[in-house]
Parts: sequence; C-alpha cells; structure tokens
Amino acid sequence: MITAVVGAPGSGKSTVALPLASILSNHAVLDWDALMVPASALAGREIRRHPETWPAYRQLVHAALDAMAALPVVLLSGCTPDELQGWPITFWALLDCTDQELRRRLSRQGRPESVTEAVHDAQEYRALGLPAIDTTGHSSEEVAAELAQLVRRLERAQPDR
Repeated sequence: MITAVVGAPGSGKSTVALPLASILSNHAVLDWDALMVPASALAGREIRRHPETWPAYRQLVHAALDAMAALPVVLLSGCTPDELQGWPITFWALLDCTDQELRRRLSRQGRPESVTEAVHDAQEYRALGLPAIDTTGHSSEEVAAELAQLVRRLERAQPDR
C-alpha cells in the first residue's frame, strides 16, 4: 500500500520525512528528492535541470518502491497522479502552505529563482482536490503528526484491510 504525498517545492515534504518515519515506524518513508544527489552523480549531471534524465529517475524511484513492497509506504513527491499513472499508489494527499510562505521558505533556502514555478505548482496541486495538510506556521513534528494521522485514517478506510 502506497500513500503518495505531493507538494510544491518548499511545502515541507523533505523536512517532514524524518519525523514522519519516526512516527510511522511500521512504514517505509521515501522522499523522492533523497535519491537526487546520488542519482545526479551517477548520471554525471543534475537530474533536476535535465528533463531527459527524468524517465530514468522515475524508474529508479519505482524500483526503490518495489523493494519496499512488503511494507506500507509513504512517498513524498512532487509528481501528480497523472505523472505517476499506472504506479501502485493507493492514496494521494497534499502538503501545502500559503504562497507567501512558499516564497519565504524558498528565498531562505537560497532558491529565489524557483519561487514563481513553485507557486504555480502549488496552485496546480490545490486544484487536484486531494486531502490537504497546511504546513504554514507549523513545525515539521506537528506536520508529521498530522500527516501520520491522515495516512492511518486513509489506510483504515481501505475496504480490503
């Protein structure tokens, strides 16, 4: 069972990964971005900036998910349901924050060039109508606790469980 949690850059996905893994200790928590640096080293170029590498990167993440198939998984990703069509994802959720908070976080991270794209992505993700958790003004531990509750609630609602 895989719960995919989508969110724009700066929404808190990577920040929440460790505290979420601590709370959901019987789950595998995979941050899509966690493999970016080693995959970029293998590819000899930065994955994010070279779209021609994205299909192979998706295959790598899919292989990692396959290796975790015995556990329930939470996948923290920037990909939409359409982008991961055919993947064995049972549930989808959204980590979100205000556009102002996105701008603040990305500027603080030294990524002001990505602000416009992140705000656009956030608006697209909101339009998907997924169950959402607002990360604005909340610590990573608070967000992880709320996300863990949502994951458990979605899993309990699964008819064949």
